[in-house]
Amino acid sequence: MIESLQQLFNICDDITLHSNQVTKKSLFVAYPGNTFDGRDFIGHVIKTGVSAVLYDKNNFSWKKEWELPHLGIDELKERLPEIASEFYGDPSDNLKVVGITGTNGKTTSVQWLSSCLNQLDKKTGFIGTTGYGSEENIESTTNTTPDIFTIQKIMKELREKNTSHIAMEISSHAIDQGRIDNLKFDIKVLTNITRDHLDYHGNIENYIKCKTDFLLRKKSGNTIIVNNDDPIGHQIIEKINKKKTDLEILTFGINNLSDLMAKEIIVTGDRTTFNLHYNKESYKFYAPIFGRYNLYNLLGVIGCLLKLKITIKDIQFVVSNIPIVDGRAEVINLNSKNQPNVYIDYAHTPDALNNILEALKQQNPKNLTVLFGCGGNRDKGKRKEMAEIANQLADNVIITSDNPRDESPIVIIDEIIKYINIPFKKFKNRESAIIYAIESMDENDILLIAGKGHEGYQEIKGKKYPFSDKKIALNNIRKNIIR
Repeated sequence: MIESLQQLFNICDDITLHSNQVTKKSLFVAYPGNTFDGRDFIGHVIKTGVSAVLYDKNNFSWKKEWELPHLGIDELKERLPEIASEFYGDPSDNLKVVGITGTNGKTTSVQWLSSCLNQLDKKTGFIGTTGYGSEENIESTTNTTPDIFTIQKIMKELREKNTSHIAMEISSHAIDQGRIDNLKFDIKVLTNITRDHLDYHGNIENYIKCKTDFLLRKKSGNTIIVNNDDPIGHQIIEKINKKKTDLEILTFGINNLSDLMAKEIIVTGDRTTFNLHYNKESYKFYAPIFGRYNLYNLLGVIGCLLKLKITIKDIQFVVSNIPIVDGRAEVINLNSKNQPNVYIDYAHTPDALNNILEALKQQNPKNLTVLFGCGGNRDKGKRKEMAEIANQLADNVIITSDNPRDESPIVIIDEIIKYINIPFKKFKNRESAIIYAIESMDENDILLIAGKGHEGYQEIKGKKYPFSDKKIALNNIRKNIIR
């Protein structure tokens, strides 16, 4: 007879919410969710093979034929953070954890921070949109911020590999759903807040509150680093200052007076030099980065390094060696003058699209063409905004499918086209759109393939089909030789 959680823990090697991930040594956790009731899958996992089941006993009866160790708990969902921490032994207590949240820039910031610390022999892992692990060994994840048990499992795994630091993306879904509850964060960073995920949060106010709650939560460290040029970030700083909390704030910016400021900025292609103004001193920096918007990401990373007691001299060195991030302003072709002319980028929000198009416009191409679509079953308001941004900054636009999910790709495309007033082409098939875009280029043009970045799939009607913007583009570049 199972009477306690510890008894279940003693007979299981891992714990999961997903019926398709159970093994014979798993503890399957089942409770009612927003879309499915996990308890409906108990019979299935028992047939598949599982060690034990932990379930929400409210309005539910265990079947006699299920001869398996089990325990029912009231309000199970509310206890998941505590259960996850206990099962995996609170790994974040023995790690330096930096949580980076914001609408855009999370992936870039996390990977740059991880790279910088690893260059200094501080073994650092990352968790985020592109997966988890290190630059040399990346394992895939389903979400930007994995579920509550997977996060703890990953942290335990990284700690056992002698990892000392973790840089982690924090999505608004993860905050709202409690996936990061009971994790200890030494530093929390806000990159920016602009429109995204309104299909989930309902309105921008709820989205802002969600991000703010993470920054202000008192369960973890009291150091927060905030983009002071971001209007919402600036409001959050003012709110904190009025409350006179014990939070330690480090601000960064280019325009508004901040603790860390980039001045005398020179951007040349994919190289940026600037003077960092900090503590009444000025320090010369060089970084292999593209676009002013990425300078904000870099300032946040520099802020983290300073708070982790890294010297300015060391920061100057590691920043000069930060890597290209897969699918983020990634150059995949150079013309005959050795100038970048085809870019892949994950930009799938209005602000992200605006930022990269503005940066590309400054390269003075003969024609700037953007290829993009919008995801199905997501915030429909972005479609108009992204179309209007393309009108303002591009010369030509190619509208195609992104991840249509359960929506008709043609309907999504036509909704975007309603607001396009510059020359355009439309393609339901994204591969055909990429091929056309490349075949139509002159060598002094620039093409931006936006929306999917690093993704290796296209999601249609609940299924993910293999698909890579980069592979398709490179295959056709070789055929056409855009030089």
